[in-house]
Amino acid sequence: MRSRLNMPAAVLVTLVLSCGAARSGERHVVDIFNGGKLAPGVKLENASVQGNLVVTSPIGKSWGNPHFYVKGLNVDISKVDLSQVHFRLVATGGRANKPGYAEIQIDNTGGVMLRILQFPFRSYNRRDPNYMMKSCEHSRVYATKPEGKHFGKITAFRVNTSSPGGVVMRFSKIQILIDKSMGDRYPDDPKPDPNWRGGKIAGVYAISGSDRVFLKETDSPLEHGNTVWKNGRITVSGARNETVPFQVVIEAAGAGGLNGVDVRFTGVSKPGASIDNSKAREPKNPYNYVGRHVQLYRARYIHYDKVDSMGGGKIVKASKVVGKHIPEVQIPFEAKWGGAPFPVFPGQTQSVWIDTYIPKDAKPGLYRGKVEVLVGGRVAKSLPVELTVHDFALPNRPSTCSLMWGTVPNKHKLTGDELIEMKKTYRRFFRRHFTETFAGIGRGKQPSEAEWSVRSGDLFTRENGYEGPGYGLPAPIIFLTMYGGGLKPFGGPGEYGDEASWHKGLLEYKTMIDKYAPGTMTVYYAWDEPNHAFKGGLAAFNTWMNKVAPWVHSFNRKHKAEIKVYATVSRGTARQVPNLDIYAAHTRAEVEEMEREGDIHCRWNGPQGIAHFASALRVCGWKAYHLRTKIWWMWAWNDYKAGFDVYRNPYNFTNQYGELGAGTGMFVYPGTDEFVTKRNPGLKGPVPGARFFNWRQGFIDFEYLTLAAKVDAKAVDAIVSPLVSGARLNSGLPGEQASVGYAIGDEHYARARGKLVKIILKGR
Repeated sequence: MRSRLNMPAAVLVTLVLSCGAARSGERHVVDIFNGGKLAPGVKLENASVQGNLVVTSPIGKSWGNPHFYVKGLNVDISKVDLSQVHFRLVATGGRANKPGYAEIQIDNTGGVMLRILQFPFRSYNRRDPNYMMKSCEHSRVYATKPEGKHFGKITAFRVNTSSPGGVVMRFSKIQILIDKSMGDRYPDDPKPDPNWRGGKIAGVYAISGSDRVFLKETDSPLEHGNTVWKNGRITVSGARNETVPFQVVIEAAGAGGLNGVDVRFTGVSKPGASIDNSKAREPKNPYNYVGRHVQLYRARYIHYDKVDSMGGGKIVKASKVVGKHIPEVQIPFEAKWGGAPFPVFPGQTQSVWIDTYIPKDAKPGLYRGKVEVLVGGRVAKSLPVELTVHDFALPNRPSTCSLMWGTVPNKHKLTGDELIEMKKTYRRFFRRHFTETFAGIGRGKQPSEAEWSVRSGDLFTRENGYEGPGYGLPAPIIFLTMYGGGLKPFGGPGEYGDEASWHKGLLEYKTMIDKYAPGTMTVYYAWDEPNHAFKGGLAAFNTWMNKVAPWVHSFNRKHKAEIKVYATVSRGTARQVPNLDIYAAHTRAEVEEMEREGDIHCRWNGPQGIAHFASALRVCGWKAYHLRTKIWWMWAWNDYKAGFDVYRNPYNFTNQYGELGAGTGMFVYPGTDEFVTKRNPGLKGPVPGARFFNWRQGFIDFEYLTLAAKVDAKAVDAIVSPLVSGARLNSGLPGEQASVGYAIGDEHYARARGKLVKIILKGR
């Protein structure tokens, strides 16, 4: 239903929202400007109606100075959720009239600042029903104040931009749209039939962690054999201090499905030794790792039903995922929702991910065990498992630093001490899986003592529930002024501050780092993507850096410190800024030049989207070795809004250009969801995704490569080269496998790792 404004907006909205139950999918539309007409009572500032358009004065130059202002509104939103309230502002006139970075600031009777961030004025898909539209869910306050009652009535809003010199905007349509029902936002999952009859297990088999079987793929060729499944037996291997994965796939056949399905794997053993959870300190807590060597996860399938604009057409075509349900989210069996036991629907599959962590003191040799599939408490199928433990260990301190940027999701709704404890849980989780969370500080702001403790090596001890890689070590890197803290993050006189103010600010951080994380690399994160995000571009960035970076270096000399200066730029830019210490290179020759100059090679991101093959992110570890990368970080691991239905909807990412990403910046999921409560695992920690696990496997592989290179570096280069030669950050397979840039599945990695093991053992 669509309503036109023939009376003041507040009156109409009140009438419509007070009607009976709305039909699913209905929206009330408040036309502020449409069809060349401005609604009664509405006033414009820095704009006027010209023909069929609202044309603004030049707006921007800096945030909101000046801005385009719409006044005279009286729209009641007190009885809805902010995610039901959408602003649509359709801008015309080409790219020059559409700013990249813009936000909508909304005045309201509640007096709470409400901003819609990154408004998509450059949206390119005119057929999208959400063209140039975004909901109030995309605000900084949604996680704390999602209910419209906090805001009362919308009285006005303004458009702010950061366009240099200002931009004249032309609007053909300005509207506020209010969903009448939340039902369409969070549809229920299909429920199993408690009276199913005739259902049976059609097959059970195993696959590697770098392969996958879709929900309705009951004819996968992997069933007949793959790198871990041979002659009806699961065969895997690993080193001490390594996590070894495999997956079990269950197929249901017959007219009915299966209820009460469970999988049991208690570990493996050999005469005089075992790897299991028999000595687990908290057997039912997946986040206490003391004595915990086995973890089972149930795959949650995500429906990829349309091509996202960031997925890449070639990748989507090669992976054949459109219309498929992808086994992405891996929910621990212990979860209250989404764990085990579980149903398997007729004609469908269900994957179960099994991780085995091999402890540092494990004896080498062949261990045996079994995976049992139970239906209604009875064993329906048993699969033998063989785990070979190699006679070498991965180092406690990883040979490179892999990181993911993100924060504890606001879906947990935690504050104070509870939030600090959850941050510690997340940090232990990431480290257990051979990566780290960014230990960023943010815009020159000194953290509290409690926040500093999150960066301490004490977190990673048995006393605090940890066993695994990085035992007892503090955060490997601490970033100051994460993503850039302004031109003078430590204050001081002048445009950039002065040397004394920089020294004083850096000393405050060094003092706390020496206390809580001694030995940690400290990095001044100067700016993120200055080529487009720094006012004046790279030329202005270079001028600023060449002024302030020497002050960081003079601080190091004065205080015997080693604070590094970093920006997300490449070697070409770094040549113009000699005081940059960390940046990116594109070739191994460039990296060798950097090493001779004492600089550090850092890369970021990788093949992110859910449309990629399961193995996609694994290539990052191999590429990191090939390019001698000391730091590889991923933005981000949980880029989604508080109200986003993360366990159902893959399309989490939008930006100011109206691009849509499925799984972009989303690799680890919240163990608690206080917003979408019908899909709340009820866990006090994170939930991994299959793509995150493949990121982990890539950096475990990095350790194999490093150990083997100590024996025969030339042979290792020959093994690595075919796997990385065609691999770019977002496309292409090498050589005859060419299509998406990296090895598909586990086959090529398994063959390469077998060669690496032989080299490592030869050198012992």
